[in-house]
Amino acid sequence: MADRGWMYSGWKRGSISNEWVDKTKEFLDHAFSISELVESDTVRCPCSMCRNYFRHKRPRIELHLCHNGFKENYQSWTAHGERLGNHNLEISSGVENEGFGETDQMNSMLVDLAGEHPPLIDETPTAFAQAFYRMVVSANQQVHEQTLHSSLSTVARLLAIKSQYNLSATCYDDFMELLHELLPPNCKIPKDFYRSKKLLEGLGMPYHKIDVCYKNCMLYYKHNKDKDKCDICGTSRYKDGSNKVPRKVLRYLPITERLQRLYVHEGIAKLMRSHKETPLANSSKMLHPCHGEAWKQFDADYPNFKDDARNVKLGFATDGFTPYKLNATSYSCWPVFWVPYNLPPGVCMKPKYIFLAMVIPGPEHPGKNLSVLLQPLVDELLQLWAEVETWDASVKQKFTMRAAYLWSIHDFPAYGMFAGWSTHGIFACP
Repeated sequence: MADRGWMYSGWKRGSISNEWVDKTKEFLDHAFSISELVESDTVRCPCSMCRNYFRHKRPRIELHLCHNGFKENYQSWTAHGERLGNHNLEISSGVENEGFGETDQMNSMLVDLAGEHPPLIDETPTAFAQAFYRMVVSANQQVHEQTLHSSLSTVARLLAIKSQYNLSATCYDDFMELLHELLPPNCKIPKDFYRSKKLLEGLGMPYHKIDVCYKNCMLYYKHNKDKDKCDICGTSRYKDGSNKVPRKVLRYLPITERLQRLYVHEGIAKLMRSHKETPLANSSKMLHPCHGEAWKQFDADYPNFKDDARNVKLGFATDGFTPYKLNATSYSCWPVFWVPYNLPPGVCMKPKYIFLAMVIPGPEHPGKNLSVLLQPLVDELLQLWAEVETWDASVKQKFTMRAAYLWSIHDFPAYGMFAGWSTHGIFACP
């Protein structure tokens, strides 16, 4: 069963070949014969809807496969007994893996993001896309022959431990040095903290810490980054003492690389154009924000932006919450989220497509100075408006992506802070 093109060539909705039926039965016979995979007469369902996340009994899996077909890019049966990284071998019996435990789910996460292999390309991807595909490859690279852990999953767990226990980079380097002494000489894990971070850079999830005036008057940012006191209120930037520990820090997560990551996945790249290229766009009913007056007015004002369906319209939302117990000391923390509204209505409001842009620290709400704290976000939106080179995996070409702020979502008090409008008294009505 080394040649697995039959999984997709033999299945079409409503039409299934005899070869597909026979080999699917053979696949299920082998999967259910491996005792390590079977739990209460169930195994993972590889259909395009369950995607190996859910377990079912054989009759239901057969029904799902006939109705939905196999999940995309599943020529390597890693969830059904095949060893990670060996794509053309027969299904292993599972005996040789005994004692090593179940493999990490890092591979499943990356398969969901970009498929098991980088796409075949006609044009050189951008540097960000190349870093992402290198990371996908590392998800299939075992640390050494006697383990099912991949290089990527191992590094991700080590970095999580470093963060959880607040270990220094020097401590991490010492741990890695010891691991290399314990493991075989040809093990595939980075040697230090720097190389570990380089391995994960393809996720495109950097964040920046920006010092803030304790009273939210100004950011120590750009031309103010070297100042020690606030220009407005004169408050010191640092706490008392010889160490330069800032009184308040804003954490900002750039949005450009996360937008680019949406286009690295072929399926999501197609969904990002769906608001213009599917029958949904011509509906007479309001099924998507593209049918709203704000969207249509924006397209009328900026026809060049409208011409490319891959340009992104963004919505933002912010509000304060108390991260501690209600009876504890009051502390108002303000996260700012953003959503790409190009995605279909059934997708764009799912939690995994709602991204965090920044966390505005307390202990008090930002009040009229909220606009000061949003400055890094505004600067990045201006860059996105001016165009950013991006790789589109669905057409295997680069394009210049633009993004625009369309609207924001708040409760009424937060609306007053965000828009600088009084929400009380005789001028309360917007």
